[in-house]
Amino acid sequence: FLSLFLLLWVATTTTTPVHGERSVDFKIANAMPRGNVKGISLQSRITIPYGPELYQEDPPQSDTEQPYRGYGAGMGAAEKIVYDYTQRYLYSMSDAGYILVVDYQNPANPQLTDYSYAPPHDNLGSMEICPEQGWMFLSLFKEGQVAIYKLIDRSQPATPQLWRVVDAGQNVKSILANGDCSLIAVANTNDGKDLDQGAVTMITGFADLQQEPSVTTVPLDFNEWDDEYLLMRGLNMPLTNKSLEYWDDHSEDADDYDFSNVRQNYKSAIFLEPERLAWNGPEETELLVNMQSNNGLLRINMADYRPVAVAGYGLKDHGVVPIDVNEDDGQCDFRTYPGVFSLRQPDTIKSIKYDDKHYVFLSNEGVDKSYGDWDEAKKTNKFFKGDELDFDNMITPERLFDGSNMQAGQSWVFNDDCDEDTGVICIGKMEISLGSNAIDYESDPEEPIFYRMVLFGGRGWSIIELPDDPDDLLKLVYDSADAQERDGCEAFPWAHNGAQDDEYANVAPPNNTLFLSLDEDDKLRETLIEKNDPEEDGCTDQGDGTPGACPMPYTVDEKSDKKGAAVENIMVGEACGRLLAASVTEKTSVAMIFDVTDITSPDLVQVFHLSPVSQFKSMGLAYNQGELGEIDPESSVFLTREQSPSGKAGILFAGAYSGTVSFWEFECEKDEPAAESSGNLRG
Repeated sequence: FLSLFLLLWVATTTTTPVHGERSVDFKIANAMPRGNVKGISLQSRITIPYGPELYQEDPPQSDTEQPYRGYGAGMGAAEKIVYDYTQRYLYSMSDAGYILVVDYQNPANPQLTDYSYAPPHDNLGSMEICPEQGWMFLSLFKEGQVAIYKLIDRSQPATPQLWRVVDAGQNVKSILANGDCSLIAVANTNDGKDLDQGAVTMITGFADLQQEPSVTTVPLDFNEWDDEYLLMRGLNMPLTNKSLEYWDDHSEDADDYDFSNVRQNYKSAIFLEPERLAWNGPEETELLVNMQSNNGLLRINMADYRPVAVAGYGLKDHGVVPIDVNEDDGQCDFRTYPGVFSLRQPDTIKSIKYDDKHYVFLSNEGVDKSYGDWDEAKKTNKFFKGDELDFDNMITPERLFDGSNMQAGQSWVFNDDCDEDTGVICIGKMEISLGSNAIDYESDPEEPIFYRMVLFGGRGWSIIELPDDPDDLLKLVYDSADAQERDGCEAFPWAHNGAQDDEYANVAPPNNTLFLSLDEDDKLRETLIEKNDPEEDGCTDQGDGTPGACPMPYTVDEKSDKKGAAVENIMVGEACGRLLAASVTEKTSVAMIFDVTDITSPDLVQVFHLSPVSQFKSMGLAYNQGELGEIDPESSVFLTREQSPSGKAGILFAGAYSGTVSFWEFECEKDEPAAESSGNLRG
């Protein structure tokens, strides 16, 4: 049985969310005319440091010396951002463990402040703020805690002050505050090696230092939520009790695994992975828990802290929806492949109330699960090896794979022995799942049935409607199908399914900080050398006539056989009197704006690139010349006109590896009345 639990301090809810990321409550009757959104345009960009300079100066800069001057491409300076709209300060969490503070009093020229700081904690995971109450929350992953800070007050600016640290269960992943900031919800997950179970933690009572929070563990009634039930509800289970038996006892790799401990102590919740959280509409009557690797959603009733439903997001059928999985042709080649499906697996979810219905937007990035030495991902050319499968005692239907007639099976183009003289385009090494949505381990764990090829990530975004009856399955009302990849390729063919990340940082000075920070035997250091060496994977001309890492066009199709146009983030909000959504891809930095006022039939408004210079220059070169845009845009904030520093709705995009934050402003055909400055709402 499943024993997912909440750690609970007495909780309250509110009907008027006022924390940093408000739930949208959209009324179609109040919408302005169709076509009122002209587009979005860049207003400013700032490059921020990862923290104090630790590698290029002797002695290194101290944590207390301001401003910080540790710069370098690939350093993860902007892993996560939040924006305090009451004080106009942006906070950026760096991968090095620092919080950088940027002043947006003048949104056209943001400035790094002297209030950045080094939190005395390890393993920072996520960040949330309540601007109107003045709270910041930092999740400490391995410590299983949440650190609570007081935000900066512009009338008396100073470095944020630590208020207290609160225990929050194991492996704190993400955090979310409720409307009046009386409660914070925490997602707890398994780190891929222990018996920790997926969980959600609720925290209240943190404001009063005179009292310790009262901690109550509330077991949730999941007695009926065993493997059979979860699979019936459409979840992807990377491992189940019976699949553990197969890999441990019956596969040819059995000697490589020892799952005896987890099998003896098995609970389904070990392989449930709470990731991101959202409130179900402005009433916050339910907490929505996105379980990315499980491709599903958990709903928790906040009236009695009871899980009321769990359901899968469903699969995309690429026998119908075209997809580009060919990494070798260097172009946009969309084809259908019978027998191939993909898990949506959203990274982020955003909930809205649209008139009287509740919807959830999904950014379908994709992820595979590892547990110990076992990995859910397998390349097709390693799976289909000539006339046999790579794994012993696994069977397949003949429509998918027939060893006696390989060319007749749906898997032929993915087979290691595929021959293009047979009139097909061979794909080879596409990554597929070994989880429950691809293989039936339950019927007979001694001879599981591999019945379809399932990819990681839906390569786009989707909208689902939450049913009033939690026992009903989720209703898909829109899916971008192949449009995210296709429209992105039409606008920016030089970025199609390419890649720019920390592996493309510069080895040569200046600002070769990432390279200097790595030990001699670090695998990433070796990769950096290879990516910067024209004799290996580098280019003879990185954009200025010198050798170095390659600009983005040289990487076209590199991710086609993996997650393709992995949509890192989806944002939803109101601008120009319309309901809008914005998507952005992980490795290629292609962003899109959609008018979703007609929620079942979105209109594409604009396709734009967050780092257009990447067409011509390497990441390190563009960084050093001050031209680099957002690379790996993991974190973004949609600002309503009331929250925006300019009085017009816009978006803040943060590039983790570029260390840049850009502010973009919506352009309306007919402007709404300009919002007044938020001023100092805490004053």
